[in-house]
Amino acid sequence: MISMVGWVAALLFMEFLFDLGWLFSSILWWISNKRKWLKITLRLAATAIILHAIRVLIFILGRVGPWIDFDYRPEYRPLQYSDRTWIYFAAIMSILGVIGVIVVWIARRHLKTRKGSQ
Repeated sequence: MISMVGWVAALLFMEFLFDLGWLFSSILWWISNKRKWLKITLRLAATAIILHAIRVLIFILGRVGPWIDFDYRPEYRPLQYSDRTWIYFAAIMSILGVIGVIVVWIARRHLKTRKGSQ
C-alpha cells in the first residue's frame, strides 16, 4: 500500500535507480580505475543528490503553509505534528549535498583548466 501520490513515488523510484547506478559505477571505477567510470559515477551521484534535494523540498512544502500534505493521497493524510526537527534536518542535509555537488563541479572545472594550461 503506497500512501504517496504517483509523482512523488516516481521521484523516489528515480532517485533509487540513480543511487543504484552510481553505486555500481563506483564499484566498476574502483575495480578498473578508469577515468570513464569516474565521470559516470560523479554524474549519476550529482543527479541523485539533486533529485533528493527536490524530493526533500516537496517534503518540506508538504509540511508547511497552504500545501500541507499535498504529497499524500487524501485517504492517507497523516496527522500534522508540531515537532519540525526532522524537517529542518532534512533541509539542511539536502542543502549541504547540493553545495557539495557545486564544490566538486567547480573543483573539477578548475583542475581541467589547470591541466589544459600546462
